[in-house]
Amino acid sequence: MTLFPVTHASLLCRLKDPVDGSAWKTFVDVYGPLVYGEIRRRGLSEQDAEDITQEVFSRCLRSIRKFHYEPARGRFRDWLGMLIRNEVFRFWREQGREMADSLVVHDEDLLNGVACVSEPEWNEGFQTRILEVALDLCRDRFDPPTWQAFSRVWLDQQSPDAVAIEMQQKVDWVYVAKSRVLKALRDAVMMLADEWPFENVRRKE
Repeated sequence: MTLFPVTHASLLCRLKDPVDGSAWKTFVDVYGPLVYGEIRRRGLSEQDAEDITQEVFSRCLRSIRKFHYEPARGRFRDWLGMLIRNEVFRFWREQGREMADSLVVHDEDLLNGVACVSEPEWNEGFQTRILEVALDLCRDRFDPPTWQAFSRVWLDQQSPDAVAIEMQQKVDWVYVAKSRVLKALRDAVMMLADEWPFENVRRKE
């Protein structure tokens, strides 16, 4: 995934189009490692995690065309996180583990944003994965000096003045370089996830 799609509609919106086959492949490429990693974090074996990951995406495919992104009612990452939790709970219940039925949220409630509360570990994993993919999407769009300036200021948290001296550039050039890349990065994140979930991380604009 080195290029933006021709259309700049968000990935979640594109999934609603049954003829846009590339959208689903991109969705699995982006979110597959995240879903699998979250299931493994919950203590399942590699094989069981692979099986449950398939079930999560199967259920997601059946439900995604009904999903409407409304920030006031809940975020996509919360919906996906709850979907994962549901499938893990179903697995443990089938294995004979005792648990309250109330822990499993029904699909219609998931779609309506009911009880979609993210855990800190899930939020962090989601942010890390989306940022990782978005950075990969953006990197080849900029010349190396521009990307280096952005990386040193925003990712490495170096001061613009220090970066300007290091790169033998004017500080205004460093600010412009950072701003250009950050705009593209925000667009990429919004395309992937319909939200910019990095307000609380250390990186600042």
